[in-house]
Amino acid sequence: MVTLSRFWSAAVVSASLFVGVSPAEAQAPGLYYSWRSINTDTVGCIDRATTALNTQELENIQVEGNSISGTTENATAVFVCLEDADTTTVMIMVSSVDDENAFALRESLKGAF
Repeated sequence: MVTLSRFWSAAVVSASLFVGVSPAEAQAPGLYYSWRSINTDTVGCIDRATTALNTQELENIQVEGNSISGTTENATAVFVCLEDADTTTVMIMVSSVDDENAFALRESLKGAF
């Protein structure tokens, strides 16, 4: 099965070279993250993250434990809230098929948080 998979991979690459099409012409995907300490508990952190995701019009917002995520047409954003004895650390990660879009969305969410 592995050799058949390799065969098809080689065939696709060879065919794309034959027709003059590079298999990697698309823009590189982007993944950006950021974190900071805040003076609230996990519930307060999730509330603020929910507001940020709604403000930036993300959809399919889902909360799972100490994290919350949302999506746009071509990006996914996740906030993770890590509570410690003194403070809570919030981490935001944004991935997108478009590097510039990922960076811009992360900056917008940071501002909205």
